[in-house]
Amino acid sequence: MKIATYCRISTDEVRQPYSLDAQADRLDSYVKSQDGWSLVHKYIDQKSGKGTDRPGLQQALQEARDGRYELLLVYKVDRLSRSISGLVRILEDLNLAGVGFRSASEPFDTSTAAGRMMVQLLGVFAEFEREMIVERTKMGLAKKAAKGEWTGGVPPFGYSYDIESQLLLHDSDEASVVRTIFERYVAGAEGSMSIARWLNEKAELTRRGAKWTPKKVLEVLRNPTYIGSLPFRDTVYAASHEPIVDEELFNSAKQLLQDRRELLGTRRNNSTDYVLTPFLKCTKCGHGFIGTVSHGKGGAYRYYACFSRRRHGATSCDQDWLPAEQLEEKIFEVVLAELADGSIFSEAAARAKLEWQAQHAGADSELKRLQTKVRQRRAAIDRYLKSFEAGQLPETVCSYRVREIEAELSILEAEIATLEFRLGPASHSPSLLDDLRQGIARSIRNGTPQQVKQLLAGVIDSIDVESKAFIQPYYFLPGVRVVFPQRRRTGIEPAHRLSSAHQF
Repeated sequence: MKIATYCRISTDEVRQPYSLDAQADRLDSYVKSQDGWSLVHKYIDQKSGKGTDRPGLQQALQEARDGRYELLLVYKVDRLSRSISGLVRILEDLNLAGVGFRSASEPFDTSTAAGRMMVQLLGVFAEFEREMIVERTKMGLAKKAAKGEWTGGVPPFGYSYDIESQLLLHDSDEASVVRTIFERYVAGAEGSMSIARWLNEKAELTRRGAKWTPKKVLEVLRNPTYIGSLPFRDTVYAASHEPIVDEELFNSAKQLLQDRRELLGTRRNNSTDYVLTPFLKCTKCGHGFIGTVSHGKGGAYRYYACFSRRRHGATSCDQDWLPAEQLEEKIFEVVLAELADGSIFSEAAARAKLEWQAQHAGADSELKRLQTKVRQRRAAIDRYLKSFEAGQLPETVCSYRVREIEAELSILEAEIATLEFRLGPASHSPSLLDDLRQGIARSIRNGTPQQVKQLLAGVIDSIDVESKAFIQPYYFLPGVRVVFPQRRRTGIEPAHRLSSAHQF
């Protein structure tokens, strides 16, 4: 019998009751003690057993499905999973692959109902043990925080952690940046975006060596650690480390943050008004676009702005700002034109069907197999009903089994419908496209931005933006997710502004 072994530890080997080497040695010995067993593969993970997203485990399950081995061996069940739901899923995957499971230190046979129950009971205890560890850890950290002691993790920007004194200590260079952020925000009345831009121009970097963003600036301004306090799980405790800014400056920044948040709530910059944000993509940097408002003498003006340029400035990306009304008008125009024409969607449908049929050469046989199975399932329902009418089956058993078969039939019929559509003639529904066109046109006139956005999502895959002059929508046929470029390129500047590579 071909055997594979699986070993796991959570973090470092020093604190583990069974190191990776210890588990591997015990499993090797166990395999050698069994007649006819041959060890063909070893899988290892150094990760928490809470979830199943572990590279070693996923490789083991994939190779089980590939038939690489016949039995998976672990030292203890909790090495496989500390979650009962995760354990059940793993055992189901192994069972579907025809692979057995065994623990070297916990004797049970998963081929029997009693053995499977025992495995699940062990999984329950493993999950309980993990939850108890988590609970005790949280209680311990809460006690440390109440004493003003650092609870672990990465110290805030401006501090480093001294193991000997167990205190946060100033990092002189970073602490100076923190003080500057508070001073410019309060005294200079600058916003987070302006401060982030200024820091980046001065070549100041975050702890990870990245550029500053408004979000990072706001995290500094909101962190009470800088006044000698310690936030922990919705509570702020007095701490022993030295503050970087005084309490008066911190409270002034806090009040200013609150005032600006209230002001922001009255602005017209409502994200739902920007119906194209899910689709726009900057070809210069690869980021999406966000909606923004510029205030001038004539009032507020809506724009779509590249995320990278909006957050980091023109040095990060020099993409144009796109006037929202002009861009939306142009996109609505070309979308309605394509929906009225419809030829591009016919091409997309034909291409999708040919590609799918080439990848599924046995689809005809699969369709016949499914149709046969449907006939068998319907015949089975007839047999159960006749047995019930003849008094050979109680109602509870009959109705339960009939519902099970009907659920299976629903799945089979959905699979058949999908295959019949894929194998049918390549075409699209003109009525569907016309309904979409009319719906978008109505929503443009009378609907809400959310309604427009939902209708556009039924036909637009993405919109590439190279500049104001060159904007390229991509479509997909509803029900056939094959992206297809339009022939009608558009822009919100005159055609002579197009580069020579885009002339047509």
